[in-house]
Amino acid sequence: MRLNFLLGVCAVVMLAVAGVSCSKKGNDGGDGGVAIQPNGWMLISWNEDTTLSGRVYLELGTDRFTLYQQIGNLTSAGYVPYTGTCRMTADSENGTILSGAYSDGEPWAHSYRVESMTDTELWLVSLDEQIESVYERVVIPDYVKEAPVTLPSRSESVLPLL
Repeated sequence: MRLNFLLGVCAVVMLAVAGVSCSKKGNDGGDGGVAIQPNGWMLISWNEDTTLSGRVYLELGTDRFTLYQQIGNLTSAGYVPYTGTCRMTADSENGTILSGAYSDGEPWAHSYRVESMTDTELWLVSLDEQIESVYERVVIPDYVKEAPVTLPSRSESVLPLL
C-alpha cells in the first residue's frame, strides 16, 4: 500500500509542468508587486484516503521530473529527491498516459492514466492496479528543495512513490 502511495505521488509530479515563475502583479491596477506562482504538485489523496503519513511533492517538466518524498515523522522530517525522465503519450484506449524512469534507469513501478488535469488539481490512476492519486497545485517550499536528505540508491526502507 505504501509503495503504491509513493508511486502515485511521483506520477503527479511528472504531470505538472515545472518551473518557478514570477509575474508582476499589482494589487490595485499594477503597483509592480511580485507574486510567486505555483511550481508543482502536492499529493492530497491516495486511493481516496486523505490521512497521509507524509508529504510528497512533484515537479514536472516537459521531459524531466523531481519527486520530493518526505521521510521520518512530521516534526523531524526530511525530503529525499528522486529525479529522472518522464513522458506523456496519447493512447487510443486509455487517453493520456504518464510514465517515466528514475535517473538510475529504473522504470517507474506503474504508468498512470491522467484522469483530469486542471490549473489546481491533477488526478492520476495507475494502469495496472487502478490506484487513484490526487494532487493539488502548490508552491513547493524552499526547505523541501534546499535541504534534501540523501539515502543510498533504491534503499529498502524508502521506496520512491512512482
